Amino acid sequence: MPLYIPRAEIGYLGGAVPVLVVVSPEPIEQLPVFRLDAGRPLPCDGWELLVGMTATVVDGPGDSGILVGGAVRPEEVEERIAWLEAVDRAGGVVVLVVDSHGPVGDWAELAADEKARGGFVPVVQRAG
Repeated sequence: MPLYIPRAEIGYLGGAVPVLVVVSPEPIEQLPVFRLDAGRPLPCDGWELLVGMTATVVDGPGDSGILVGGAVRPEEVEERIAWLEAVDRAGGVVVLVVDSHGPVGDWAELAADEKARGGFVPVVQRAG
């Protein structure tokens, strides 16, 4: 059963590789510790991403997973479409689980701290 994370604890960041920020005071143990290789997040082996307008599922091995809400208000639709297009272009997202709200721009610092969990998660391509 996926772990449900309230929308207030989620951030959707754009960029060349979009980021899904999950704020959780407890680490999501099934995800690997966030690490970099030559400045790029390592992949989360065994994890995949299913995205849509109203929900995102980060599906892990076995019963592991994270369910988060997407757009809930009409004014969020354009921003959500742009994020979904960025996910398709990048072929996935960097899932980043942190313990508090705040800036997450410095990946090297997050990796060195070894508190964050996550990495690159490929998107499941939808047919049609």
